[in-house]
Amino acid sequence: MKVQPLKCTGEQALKIPQEWYQDGELLIGGLMSHIHYLFPEIGFKRHPFEESVDLPFVITKFYQHVLALVFAVKEINKDPDILPNITLGFHIYDSYSDALMTYRTTLDLLFKLHKIVPNYICGTEKKIVGIIGGM
Repeated sequence: MKVQPLKCTGEQALKIPQEWYQDGELLIGGLMSHIHYLFPEIGFKRHPFEESVDLPFVITKFYQHVLALVFAVKEINKDPDILPNITLGFHIYDSYSDALMTYRTTLDLLFKLHKIVPNYICGTEKKIVGIIGGM
């Protein structure tokens, strides 16, 4: 019997619309919630299409945390005495103040190609050295 090797595909399980990325030799992952959705409570009293999802709103105080991380990485990269011969980068995801999205984005930071297959890395490894997250 001949065994076929497993091939990596680029299919995405779930699109995460808000992410920011800057390449570097080492990456710092960030899980921030700065866009918030108010979802109606599910009461099964009305048809689902009658339920409305409020428009998203930006929590500017939390957006400042995104800017602070970006600023810190840029300042570290400018100073040759802090990390000589190494550049830092970042990969920041918005978790939308939702536990499911927090778990999803954490797994996406750790594994390649937006696929949730724990302990399996297809292709080149991400260079995440740490994750900063959750308020």
